[in-house]
Amino acid sequence: MMLISEQTSEALDELVGVFFDLNRTTDRMISIMQNIWCMPNAVSIIHPNIAHVYPLLSDKITEIKDRYNLPSVYPETHKDDRMYTNLQDMFGTLLKENEDAYKEIKLVNQIAEENGDFMVHVDLVDFMQKFNLLFTQIVTLND
Repeated sequence: MMLISEQTSEALDELVGVFFDLNRTTDRMISIMQNIWCMPNAVSIIHPNIAHVYPLLSDKITEIKDRYNLPSVYPETHKDDRMYTNLQDMFGTLLKENEDAYKEIKLVNQIAEENGDFMVHVDLVDFMQKFNLLFTQIVTLND
């Protein structure tokens, strides 16, 4: 017996990939800030407090599936060789990608609800509270 639907399980896997992609995006930004713009102090704050949080958020999603004895599938991450003209460009990109992640969380939650996976819905509400703590920092950086 499958405790959550296949559709919800696959959607959770996609969400795992979203947060690893955000880690990749942020690590690229950190590299530019460090090596091109000479901003080591900013890097020392952003790297551990933002970039390293994304894989931890991915782990929270895999923990949802772990509770149902379902292994997670890890999508490929994107290659990131983007360049940015300035900090506004950079943080605007990060904000947009986090807004996309927010939309993806809502979509996964909708899939869970449509498939009667109520406990996944509850887990996603808890997850969203954790994500919101990071999201508000991104909004502030962009502003």
